[in-house]
Amino acid sequence: MGEQQTPLDAFQTHMNRCMAAVLAPMRRPDIRVTIIVRAPEALPEEAMISTNDDLSVVRDAVVHFAERSNG
Repeated sequence: MGEQQTPLDAFQTHMNRCMAAVLAPMRRPDIRVTIIVRAPEALPEEAMISTNDDLSVVRDAVVHFAERSNG
């Protein structure tokens, strides 16, 4: 029998399926998708990030947004 997934692992699997569904109709290998899920009260480091690109791009985008938001 297979191992039980933790709720976090199951959610990550779900996010990966969501990315695949977004990418499928585009049929281009260079398309990049990043999904960031975060509760309004959560800290930025508590975000769930799923991406088929380099995570440094996501990090830089979050840092840029935080800097602009804090004025």
